Amino acid sequence: MSFPDIDNAITKYLTNEADSSELDLLSKWIESAANQRYFDACVKTHYELTAAMKKPDVDELKNTLLKQIKKDKNPFYKYRIASILKYAAVILAVLGLTYLFRGLSEKSSTAVELTVQQQLVPKEGSITIELNNGTVQTIDPDGNSTIRDAKGSVIGNQNRSQLQYQGIAASGKLRYNTLHIPKGKRFEVILSDGTRVYLNADSSLKYPIQFVAGKPRDVFLEGEAYFDVTKQEGLPFTVHADDMNINVIGTKFNVSHYAQNDHIQTVLVEGFVALSQNRDDNAIPTMLTPGNKAQWNKKDNSTAIKKVDTRLYTAWMDGKLIFRNTAFKEIRQTLERHYNVTIKNKNKDLDSQLFDATFDIERIEEILEIFSKSYAIDYSIINNEVIIE
Repeated sequence: MSFPDIDNAITKYLTNEADSSELDLLSKWIESAANQRYFDACVKTHYELTAAMKKPDVDELKNTLLKQIKKDKNPFYKYRIASILKYAAVILAVLGLTYLFRGLSEKSSTAVELTVQQQLVPKEGSITIELNNGTVQTIDPDGNSTIRDAKGSVIGNQNRSQLQYQGIAASGKLRYNTLHIPKGKRFEVILSDGTRVYLNADSSLKYPIQFVAGKPRDVFLEGEAYFDVTKQEGLPFTVHADDMNINVIGTKFNVSHYAQNDHIQTVLVEGFVALSQNRDDNAIPTMLTPGNKAQWNKKDNSTAIKKVDTRLYTAWMDGKLIFRNTAFKEIRQTLERHYNVTIKNKNKDLDSQLFDATFDIERIEEILEIFSKSYAIDYSIINNEVIIE
């Protein structure tokens, strides 16, 4: 398709004159990553120029764009953020879906070029599975495959972003696989007892290929995962996260256990869990009921329980990031994992600032831009790394 055709289609879109065929044309064109990047760069520049020249009412513009996006058959761009700095005012971000018309001034073209140069290219990691004999296999989350042991026997079947094992052995020795999820990806594994485990970015899970009748169901987690445990009478299920043990029978809960954090969080959605620690075998287990979060401090070995909205801690499964009264250090670490980018912060005071933020967005650049504009956070992109001054 020719550029003039695209140019005309976008022009009509912005003037509310595009018909269904033109929307289809734009929809197909925007599927290209290169077109998406160029389109987004033009979006920013055109919006800034339009706002500077016409000084539109922000609320009116937002409402108009929202109505248009809901009405159109193929919206190309989604953006929603609500971010509040502690002791600061609420900042409302405007949704933008605009395009830079051809024939802009030399100054405008330069602005587009600079915007494109500021884009990050997330690193691409591979999902891998380490078999019982140490062999490592790569998993393509967009494909289908079978997982075989050293003897060639099928032990699991992969269907895109899900890996499933089957059956509980009547007897035998426990054999383990370890699933590694890189930054920027998520994955689901169904264990042999039917338990579902949703693994977040930068996480790993060690688990038996088959659970064995009469033996405890033990798995070992590093990172973050949501567990939907199948109830098995007489066979408790235990998640081992560092020195913390989460013992369950049948329940749904989220565990966050990243090495760089000074705590381990367990959030119970349904059922009942008992928390114990390897450091003190004689201690009475901590009982957790639905709607509560247990946070174990690694440094002083203390556990605090708090009533929470569990949806805030499980939103990551839908690709959302929700922060409440969260230090910027934890936010940037989460962004690094979620987008597989590197963010270096030279502003140590910023790391301790607390934010409330909700991100439901596909591009890291937009999040950085909001922090920059709303809170005067200066950053640059050098060698594909974000540097905060």
